Amino acid sequence: MERRYFETSVGKISFLERKGENPVIFLHGLGGTGNSWIKLQGYLDEKLGLYFLDLLGHGRSSKPEIEYAISVQETALSDFISGMGFEKFSLVGNSYGGWISLRFAVDFSQPEKIVLEDSAGINRTFGELNAEERDFLVERILLSNRMNEGHVIRSIVANNADPKWKLKEYELRSLKCKSLILWGEKDPVIPKENGLRLKELIPNSIYIEIKGQGHVPHVNSPEQVGKIINDFLIS
Repeated sequence: MERRYFETSVGKISFLERKGENPVIFLHGLGGTGNSWIKLQGYLDEKLGLYFLDLLGHGRSSKPEIEYAISVQETALSDFISGMGFEKFSLVGNSYGGWISLRFAVDFSQPEKIVLEDSAGINRTFGELNAEERDFLVERILLSNRMNEGHVIRSIVANNADPKWKLKEYELRSLKCKSLILWGEKDPVIPKENGLRLKELIPNSIYIEIKGQGHVPHVNSPEQVGKIINDFLIS
C-alpha cells in the first residue's frame, strides 16, 4: 500500500491507499492508527479501494491545538471524501472510528455500506468516568503508541463526554445504508450489549459476534474478520 497525504480544512490527513473500483474508508479507534487494518488487506477483494486513515490528531496526521470534538473528525472525513472525488463509498470503523462513521452517516452523507466493529457512540465514554479512572486510561492510551500526544487524547476524551455527540435512537433508526455490526464476544471496553442494542435500532442490520475476541477483533483475528467484511462489502 502507498502512504499518501491529504490536506483538509482542519489539518493534514495521512492514509494508506490501495486503489480499486469501490472505495472503502477504514477508521481506527482512539489512540490508534490506520496501520492497525493492514493485516486485512489480503482478505479483501481487489475491486475494493482501501483507504486506511490516520484520524486527525493520530499517527502521521496533523495534531493541531484545537478542540477535538466528533464534528472536527466529521469535517476532515467529509473533506477527504469530496477531495478524493468519491461519489459512492463505504465506511468501516472500530470503536471511536465507528462512532465517527455513525455520526457522519447521520450528519453528512450515508455511505453505501457501513461496518461497525465494537463501535462507540451509545456507550458510557471514558470522559464520563471519575477523574482517577479517566486519567489512568488516558495515560495507558498515551503509552500505547509513541505518536499519541497528550493534548489530543485529553481533548477527545473530554469532548466525547458531551451527550450531544451520542447517537439518539431516532438517528439510528433513520439509517438506510446496509449495516454490519461486528463485536468481540469478550470486549471489556464496550460490552457486546451495546452491539446488540445497535442491531435493534439500525434497520435491517446484521450482527456477528467474534467468539473469544475483545475490543479489536481485526487485529487478533484478521483472517476471520477480513473474510466477514469482504463478503459483506462485495455482496
